[in-house]
Amino acid sequence: MSAYRPVWHAKSSAEVYGLPERPGKALFDVLVDVLRDPWGQTVPDPEEDDEAFRFALFDLGDGIVHLHLDDQARTVTVHGVMWLG
Repeated sequence: MSAYRPVWHAKSSAEVYGLPERPGKALFDVLVDVLRDPWGQTVPDPEEDDEAFRFALFDLGDGIVHLHLDDQARTVTVHGVMWLG
């Protein structure tokens, strides 16, 4: 069980629509890992000044999910999803 809960930004919800099965499962698996250990399973976004803006790779590096971690609210907000397929 995770101490964090996912929150989907409208942009990221639209970006996963129609994602094929393999990358969709890979994204799901990565998000499960992130929800269990958000700081350990993500990397800081070098374009942001706030360490809470992070990213994780999925589908053998063909995908990236942009996240914001909020320890106080115990949420991981998915801001964007990009897949090269």
